[in-house]
Amino acid sequence: MKKTLAAAGIVACLATGVAQARFVSTDPVKADPNTGQNFNRYSYANNNPYRFTDPDGRLSRGTGWTDRQWRNFDSAQQSAAGSLEKAAGRITNALESGRGLGRVERSFERTFGAGSATPENMAKAASDMGAMAAALRDTSPSAIPANGMSAQAMTAAFSNMTPSAMMGVPTTGPKQVIVNLDHAQLGNRNLVTWGVGHEMGHAVLGYKDQVFNGYPAYKFGSPDEQGSFRSLPGQQRLINPDHIMDFSR
Repeated sequence: MKKTLAAAGIVACLATGVAQARFVSTDPVKADPNTGQNFNRYSYANNNPYRFTDPDGRLSRGTGWTDRQWRNFDSAQQSAAGSLEKAAGRITNALESGRGLGRVERSFERTFGAGSATPENMAKAASDMGAMAAALRDTSPSAIPANGMSAQAMTAAFSNMTPSAMMGVPTTGPKQVIVNLDHAQLGNRNLVTWGVGHEMGHAVLGYKDQVFNGYPAYKFGSPDEQGSFRSLPGQQRLINPDHIMDFSR
C-alpha cells in the first residue's frame, strides 16, 4: 500500500550549464475531489519533490498523511502482513508435512468453529491470509493506496463510513483504504494493525462483515457486536474479516 506519485515524460535540456525540465505528458492519476490533490495533471509528487519520489507515474502512499502518521501506519500494516504470513505458513506447513497438524487443527477450530478444520477450509484460509499479506506488502504501481482523511471529509465522501470508523474500504469508485486521521484510537498500534488487516479482507477478498442477530461480528466492537463475533456460525466465520485476523493474531 506504500506507493510513489509521479508524472511521466520528463524532457530535460541544458542551457548555459543550468538544467531545465518540464513534463510533456499528464499524470495518469486523476484529480482527487476530496482533497483537491492532482487537479494539476502536470504536477509532480504532490508538488513536493523534496519529500516525495515519483519513479513510476502512478499512486503514492496515498494523500493526507504527515510523514510521522505514515510511518506509524506503515509499521502497523507491515506487522499485520507478518502475522498473516506466519499464520498462513503454519497452516500450509502442517498440511504438507503432517507435523503439528493436530495442534493447528485445534487452533483453527477455536477460531472458526467445531468441525471447520477440514483440509479444504484450512487451505482456503491460508490462501486468503497470503493474499491479504501480499496486498499489504505491495509497492507496485497497481498496489492499493491508503489515503488519510479527516472524519468530516471521510463521511462526506463515502456513504458507507461513519465518524466512529477507524478505517474502511469505499463501496464505490477506485479500490482504496480510507483512514480516519481523527480517530481517537489511531495511536493504538494493535488496533491499527488489526484494522488494516481486516480491511484487506474487504479490499482483496471481497468479504463482507458477517452479521448475526442483526449485529456485525466484530471482536473489538460494542457488546452486541462482540456477542455476534462469539456466536457467528462456522461457515460465516470462514469469510468474516475479523475471524481471519483473530486466527492470525
